[in-house]
Amino acid sequence: PPPFKTISYPIAQIAKADKDKDKFLAVYPMLRDEMLEHMSNNEMPPEAVEWCKTMMDYTVPGGKLNRGVTVVAVHRTLIQANENRDLTDTEVARASVLGWAIEFLQAFFLVADDVMDASETRRGQPCWYKLPHVKNIAINDSFLLESYVFTMLKTHFGKEEYYLHLLELFLQVIQQTEFGQLLDLTSQDEASDEIDLSRFTLERYQKIVKYKTAFYTFYLPVAIGMITSRVEKEEAYDLAKSICCQMGEYFQIQDDYLDCFGDPEVIGKVGTDIQDNKCSWLVVQALDRVTPEQRAVLEKNYGQWSDEKVSIVKALYRDLGLIKIFEDYEEQSYKLIQEKLDKVDLMPKDVFELLLKKIYKRSK
Repeated sequence: PPPFKTISYPIAQIAKADKDKDKFLAVYPMLRDEMLEHMSNNEMPPEAVEWCKTMMDYTVPGGKLNRGVTVVAVHRTLIQANENRDLTDTEVARASVLGWAIEFLQAFFLVADDVMDASETRRGQPCWYKLPHVKNIAINDSFLLESYVFTMLKTHFGKEEYYLHLLELFLQVIQQTEFGQLLDLTSQDEASDEIDLSRFTLERYQKIVKYKTAFYTFYLPVAIGMITSRVEKEEAYDLAKSICCQMGEYFQIQDDYLDCFGDPEVIGKVGTDIQDNKCSWLVVQALDRVTPEQRAVLEKNYGQWSDEKVSIVKALYRDLGLIKIFEDYEEQSYKLIQEKLDKVDLMPKDVFELLLKKIYKRSK
């Protein structure tokens, strides 16, 4: 039996809200409280429940919520195309639950990622593990966030005929994201003090991006909307995957660019890719263009926590013309995605256009 009573969605708040994002936010307290009730039902004492309430509020709802809101937008677009009507408030609520499942998944990845990267800030506040009373407890907290995703799916969608499809999609995307994280973390030899830039190839970069970012940021919200609006054709999913991976690469390259050249006030975090010795698009492009002397400068200054060395690397990037190279890539990539979209006839292409509009020439 499902662990909860009949579900009552916050329909009144959803109806009252004008913007998708506000409708979406109205669903969060319900889901958080369901997870807390679920914990109480599993003999967790009040202080454990309270811990998780604080932890969820700190780590889950603070981002841009693009992935979650996209689930609602995709669902609306498909229903509009297939049934020529808008979503009911209950449909918005249920699509929002799936959107929040992605946001909880995102929180799971980010809480763990920040520990692995020894990051300082996230979304304009100290990382969760950085709080003096949290520290390594954050690792188990990240596991809890992942487990909540499956509790939500079962509670709200366990009786749907597409439940298994949904479950397998989430499991597959989690694994693919972890494959990407592995490639990212092992693109440097942790045991060595020497910086070895030879592993930073474009091929490795593209694989990291596809697995670590594209699947859960772009494909997952689209595929969820396709499953819940009963898209059956395997080739429709393959097409969506191909377009979403292309967009994911474009998005991550923007992210790498903004990490280095964006305004921390605007992007909400201080970029640390250079210090973290990351296989970033910028370093991959730089390695393709450096003279032997410039490569030596890069090797001497990359991957170190020194503001002076970071400035030297950034100056080298500027000298190599990487800002212009990025702007050209942005134009070219956009064209390429548009060409792919022109061929879409298996499903409404508005789904993808909506995503592309959100990310093209963004500043955060």
